[in-house]
Amino acid sequence: MKLNNQIPLHNIKDEFTINIEPISHKNTYDYNVVHRHNYYEIMFFVKGGGYQLIDFDKVPIVDNSCYLIKPRQVHLVKREEDADGFLIQFFNTSIFSEEVSSLLTLQYHSDIKVIFENDKLLINKGISFLNLIRNITKEESVFLKQKSIHLLSTLLYELEECTIKKGKFKNTNDRSLIKFTELVNLNLNTKTVNEYAEKLNITSKKLTDIVKNKYGITPLKFIHNAVLLEIKRDLMFKDTNLKEISYNYNFDSPSNFSLFVKKNTGLSPTDLQKELLKE
Repeated sequence: MKLNNQIPLHNIKDEFTINIEPISHKNTYDYNVVHRHNYYEIMFFVKGGGYQLIDFDKVPIVDNSCYLIKPRQVHLVKREEDADGFLIQFFNTSIFSEEVSSLLTLQYHSDIKVIFENDKLLINKGISFLNLIRNITKEESVFLKQKSIHLLSTLLYELEECTIKKGKFKNTNDRSLIKFTELVNLNLNTKTVNEYAEKLNITSKKLTDIVKNKYGITPLKFIHNAVLLEIKRDLMFKDTNLKEISYNYNFDSPSNFSLFVKKNTGLSPTDLQKELLKE
């Protein structure tokens, strides 16, 4: 894989922006090059062909399919010329209700990339929602934002229901778990379970129980997985300074950083980077 010295980060600055475009629209950046977003992107392909790279996984683009790309994920699109459909992009989860925002928080740490494939009924339903949202954005309405967010929220519920039915995702209303997930995302330098338990005002045992029930792993493993994912994303930079990465994630020495990577991947940071950058 050929990379520049740094992976471009593409931004949506207005927290209320909802972009809906044809897949074939003229992009402001080269999506064929590895990049990252600060926003959520949901891609609906009516006609497939080609593939995407989403956080190191090569995902084929097939007919009547839907894919989720989350903030900070490494992404590129190598679609065939006749592949087409629509995409929607949105930035700030705070524009939604608490329930929808919690849903996105949990999805952020899931490994779901494919919402559905080869489902004409669902693709038609999804695109119908996009058309409704796009039509509303053209209206002169004092409730423009509220109506758009309401429809987008309904679409997100539909997609969540799809993943639940397919056994890909298990929702929860446990506020401690949702808050823990948010805290890990915001505090990757914090690596002990006790620190998170104290912030949540619960015992370490209680935190272990709720995380295991949802994710099937311990809180410590969840924390390590989140840190490792960000390290792997950083290693996608061609000229990465390993010492700098180690200090960015609060390792007290480069050797401890190397031990952490080796323990969790079986590879040294240098060898892991070579694997990630393979053609």
